[in-house]
Amino acid sequence: MAFSDYQFDIYRAGLRGVLPTLPTDAKGLETRAVQALAPAIVSYVQGGSGDELTQSRNIEGFGAWGIVPRMLVDTSNREEEDPQAAIGLWAEIFGRTLTWRDLPWLRSLTKLPLVLKGICHPDDARRALDGGVDAIYCSNHGGRQANGGIAAIDHLPEVVAACGDAPVLFDSGVRSGTDVVKALALGATAVGIGRPFLYGLALAGAAGAEHVLKSILAEADLFMAVNGFPSLSDLRRAGARRVGFAGMSSSAK
Repeated sequence: MAFSDYQFDIYRAGLRGVLPTLPTDAKGLETRAVQALAPAIVSYVQGGSGDELTQSRNIEGFGAWGIVPRMLVDTSNREEEDPQAAIGLWAEIFGRTLTWRDLPWLRSLTKLPLVLKGICHPDDARRALDGGVDAIYCSNHGGRQANGGIAAIDHLPEVVAACGDAPVLFDSGVRSGTDVVKALALGATAVGIGRPFLYGLALAGAAGAEHVLKSILAEADLFMAVNGFPSLSDLRRAGARRVGFAGMSSSAK
């Protein structure tokens, strides 16, 4: 079953008179979640650094990238991962300042894959890989840590180019399936979702979070299909196009 079939589940339910209880768009989801959550929780989930300029740039940055459609391509059979395979364990350590001198120590602690998050400069990506890191996570933490920065999506192409065959994960500003596709087109190996799934969780618990992820996957699947990309390899070969002012654009593959 294709991810985009989720929309048909909604349509078929509608024909039976069952209307959706949760929004499928990012703005509607956020609005409903804000109404449902306590003010202190809203402040924590939505909060960004300073005047939240970086947070806004992360979201708006996706509007500067577009996918060029390819026509007359059979997209009836599409590559899709098993969502269950994406389930894993994530741990975060706060309160300790780490430097490059700590990287050998971190590497010595485990034989598990080591992923370094927060990389936005290609030189840092190369240094991390040279130090034994297995994958790079391109992110500015959704604008929560520092303000006034460049949109994370604008860092992604150079970071990917610096990493060669090493995996590059990405997040920051992702609100829709089209955002996911653009990040994948720019070379991301996988794309993380932050605030949207928390909004779904606030509205309907685990079922709400599942709904949000299904909606994002459905939009991404449909977006790739109607633009003529049956597989991620096709999408990545085509890349995304940077859209400038007055119709000017440049390509990034």
